[in-house]
Amino acid sequence: MVTTIQGRAWKFGDNISADDGIIQYSQVPDLGSFDIPALKAMCFGTLRPEFVGEVRPGDLVVAGKNFGHHSHPHACVAMKQSGIAAVIVDSTDSAFIRKALNVGLPIVSCPGVTKIVADHQTVSVDLAAGTVRNLETEDSLQFRPFAPQMIEVWRAGGLAAALKLRLNAEHVN
Repeated sequence: MVTTIQGRAWKFGDNISADDGIIQYSQVPDLGSFDIPALKAMCFGTLRPEFVGEVRPGDLVVAGKNFGHHSHPHACVAMKQSGIAAVIVDSTDSAFIRKALNVGLPIVSCPGVTKIVADHQTVSVDLAAGTVRNLETEDSLQFRPFAPQMIEVWRAGGLAAALKLRLNAEHVN
């Protein structure tokens, strides 16, 4: 089973807020739903105006300490729908990791990652092995691997899809 994600890194610093860094939460048109075009249009727009026009499916976000604080699921949806395949950070809170995984976006906490990755370098992350590797410099780091249940949710594309697959499999048996 493939558990490796490889992509071009978009590097950010420390203390990137979900509310006024990843997205502009006060400008989300309808907080009761996920307005995908609006979320994609604002994703990292205040920090990297070029992001919206240049991000490609499969790209990765690499960021520093305290990533995604004041977390809301809208920020996770914005990154996922923009094409981000994974997020690798020096630190974040477990609630943000869970909110992202619920929509199929893995967030990996790997202290030191910002020291081995520069903007737009190619990075590989193996969720099961717990490794991050800069493919251009060969620098690598270890992190706590994802549990099999977390990989199951990621591979299904989110929690709702994983639960549906599990229920369907139980119904067949």
